[in-house]
Amino acid sequence: MSSRNLPELVLDAPHTVHWPDWAEDARLDDDLAAQAYEATPPACRAALKSGLALAHMHFGQSPGSLRQERRDNHLGFWRHTAVFPAPWAVIAFTPAYAAAARLAAACVPALLAGVPLVAAVCVGGCPSREALVSLELTGVEDIFTLEAAALRALLEEESQHGPGRLVLLHNGDLDDTSRLARTMGLPCYEERCPPTLLLPNPEAFDPDVLAFAQGEALQQAPQARHPARPAAWYCNEKAARAHCNDSPHDPFSFAGPLALAPGCEGFWLHDGLTPDFFTVTRLAFGPLERFS
Repeated sequence: MSSRNLPELVLDAPHTVHWPDWAEDARLDDDLAAQAYEATPPACRAALKSGLALAHMHFGQSPGSLRQERRDNHLGFWRHTAVFPAPWAVIAFTPAYAAAARLAAACVPALLAGVPLVAAVCVGGCPSREALVSLELTGVEDIFTLEAAALRALLEEESQHGPGRLVLLHNGDLDDTSRLARTMGLPCYEERCPPTLLLPNPEAFDPDVLAFAQGEALQQAPQARHPARPAAWYCNEKAARAHCNDSPHDPFSFAGPLALAPGCEGFWLHDGLTPDFFTVTRLAFGPLERFS
């Protein structure tokens, strides 16, 4: 045979990374999240739990850390591959951020990728009730309240330990942090404005649950049939099933990639934010011994 794959080897995840001691003074009291959870209607909590189950179904189980070697004797090259979770991730948002489903969708891919250290940072104040419930159900235990300058200091300090990941959920408030990430070469995903939602059949959905899931985006959701490039549309089950069968050449087809049927109110996908974003991949190539 001209090529072969060597067995995959599990790599040890980094254990030395930790949040700096000074950040502990800004850690949110766990009781606040518990109180927010108890104050949230059961229907909203149930919707978010269903959304988390959908996310696990959609993304599946992370392969974890692995190393692979491939040798191709015919072509004369070898390739080494190492894949492992980023050592840390920060999901930062502002006190005004009140979209529980979208915050969960920012955290879940990091957790499914196996990132050992995941922090939620509310910049400039205490998280909203919706955000606290989302973090409580998602399982993010490290929640901090920091000013923007302190967040940037945290990123600079943690980056000394390895290639982390940053997610910013904001409306321009965290642009200075975004610029710092670019300067540092820190991979950064941003949601800079609420998504455009389409709600042609509002009677099919619980408005309180949708408001809990989408926050201010729901207030802007048009009920027109064909708005420009919606990020998602909430529709009846028949229309949701037909969504993937629409012809891409139909001038009246929806441009948005996501259709959500009743029962999916607590689920969301950020375009391009998957467990792969929170995964580090290293490749090495070289020639096999040359023939004389």
